[in-house]
Amino acid sequence: MAFVTKKDTGLKTIIKGFLTGGTQAAITYPTEFVKTQLQLQSKTAPEYSGIADCFKKVYAKHGMGGLYAGAPVRIIGAGFQQMFRWGAYTNLAGVARDPATGKLSPLMTTLCGLGAGICEAVCAVTPVETLKTRVNDDMRRGTGNYKAPGTRS
Repeated sequence: MAFVTKKDTGLKTIIKGFLTGGTQAAITYPTEFVKTQLQLQSKTAPEYSGIADCFKKVYAKHGMGGLYAGAPVRIIGAGFQQMFRWGAYTNLAGVARDPATGKLSPLMTTLCGLGAGICEAVCAVTPVETLKTRVNDDMRRGTGNYKAPGTRS
């Protein structure tokens, strides 16, 4: 949380967190997509022989857009993850700072980070990962009624 200062609060921290998480997810999404496809494929009759094979086959069939199928769920979700983490850390640190110096002790820094991680996991990571996996599995198998915007069959 090197970019979060004691002056950063409220909307500014939320926007910074959301943009950081969303940007990171947009850049790394193709690798996340391939990882999920490999995890969801049949063990008895695998569709892909590995990472490179999955990239190649998806790209050949759907183009670059195929590697971003389901990306809006992950990009928005990652934005929320960072938003919760930064917001929780900032609020916890605001309460835990030494009133005289305005600084956090190493122990309080650790506890604020722990609290931020728990908040992020409960409020964002678990629901987002569940939704992302369901959307990718529906796309892969052509099942389910729900299709998130940006997904392809």
